[in-house]
Amino acid sequence: MKTLKNFGLLAGVFALILGTFSSCDPKDPDIIVEDGFYVIGEATGSTALSVDYRMATGNNEADKNNARAGLYEKYVALEANKEFTLLLKEGAVETKYSAVLAEVALNGENEQPNITILKGTLLSGTAATPMKVTTSGLYHIVLDLNTNGDLANPVILVAPVEWGVRGVNGDWSWKKLKASAFNRTTMTFDTTFAEIPSSGIFKFSYGGGWKIQLDDAGSVKVNTNLGLDLVQGAGDIPMPKGTDIHLKLTWKLAGGELSKSYKMEMTGNIIIEDPATFVVGFSGSAFGSNTNAPAEWSDPSGPTLAVYDAANSSVTNQQTKAGKYVYNITNLKMDAAKEFKVRVNGAWIGFDDATIVGETFTKKSDGNFIVGAAATYTNVKFEVTWSGTAATETKVTFTK
Repeated sequence: MKTLKNFGLLAGVFALILGTFSSCDPKDPDIIVEDGFYVIGEATGSTALSVDYRMATGNNEADKNNARAGLYEKYVALEANKEFTLLLKEGAVETKYSAVLAEVALNGENEQPNITILKGTLLSGTAATPMKVTTSGLYHIVLDLNTNGDLANPVILVAPVEWGVRGVNGDWSWKKLKASAFNRTTMTFDTTFAEIPSSGIFKFSYGGGWKIQLDDAGSVKVNTNLGLDLVQGAGDIPMPKGTDIHLKLTWKLAGGELSKSYKMEMTGNIIIEDPATFVVGFSGSAFGSNTNAPAEWSDPSGPTLAVYDAANSSVTNQQTKAGKYVYNITNLKMDAAKEFKVRVNGAWIGFDDATIVGETFTKKSDGNFIVGAAATYTNVKFEVTWSGTAATETKVTFTK
C-alpha cells in the first residue's frame, strides 16, 4: 500500500534528513568569543572577531574523514575586491594568517571539482597581507598549518562554491542548482524534480567533484560534498519517491561545525512507501535449476521472489514506515559459476552494497555476485533496514 501526502504537512517525519541553523549575536556582551581561527575583513562585512565567522576543525577525506590536526574549514560569503584575512585567537594573543593566492585549475582530476581555485603558501604575522577574490559569492576557505609535517608547506585555499546534486534518480553526474543573489548572511540553492519514480539516495556537491586535495600525493583532502545531516563527507541522503519535489539547500552564516550553516528542505507530493509490499529477491543467471525459474535478469518472481515475514519484522515509525523488514525464500537452488544480484524495490544491490552471511561468493568487476559450487538453500533471509525514504542496509543470510 502507498499513500500520497503533501510534504509540507510532514515536517517532523523527515527530520532525520534536515539540517539545523544556529547563530549568535556577536554584540551580546555575555557571548564569549572562543579561541580558534576566524575569517575577518571588509569582504565578509565583519572587521572584528565574531562568533559567526569561527572556522570548523577540518576532516581529512583521505584519512577516513577523521579530524586532522591543524586543518580548518569554513563556508563564507566574500564580496569581490575587498580584503579578508584569517585570524587565530589564542587567549589574548591574536595572529593574522593569509597567503599570496594564485589560480589553480583542478579540471575535475582525481574526483576534484571542475573549477579554478585560489591557493597559496601560508603567511603569518606582519607578513600576512590581506587576500581578495574578484567575484562576489559563497566560498569554501581551507587552512592547513601542516601540523603533521606531511605537506610541502602550510597552505590556504579558497574555492568558489556553486552547489549541485548527484545521485537523484540514479544519476551520479553533477546537476547544478539555481543560486540566489549574493548575500553576506544567507543564500539558497534549489531545483524542482517533476518526478522521483522510486526512493533513492543523493548528495550535495559543488563544482561537480567530491573532494579537493591539498598536496600532489593526495594524502590530505577536503570534502566538497555534504551528506547525511549535511555533514561534509557523510553518508548518502535519502530521497523519497514523489512528484514535483522542490529541493532547497540554504546556507546561513554560522560559526563552528559546517553543518550548522546548512539547512535542507523538500516539499511536494511525497509518496510514503510501505516496504511490506516491496518486491525483494534475486535476479540473475544463477537460478535456472529451479522449477518455474524466471528469465535471466528479470524481476524476482516464482522461486527467486522472497515472501514478507511480518512476524519477524519491526516497524518503528508507522507514519514513515521506517523499521527493519524481513523476507524469506525457501528451497532455492543456485547454479555453479553463475551470477546474480540482490533486488529490493527495483534497486540492484551488488557485492559491495549487501552484507552476506552463511555463504561466500566472489565479486565480478561489474559488482555481480559469482556463485562457487552449486548449492540448495533451505532458507534465504533478507533483512532490509528502511529509513522511511530509502533502504539503508540490506543483509542476506543463507542457510543450507
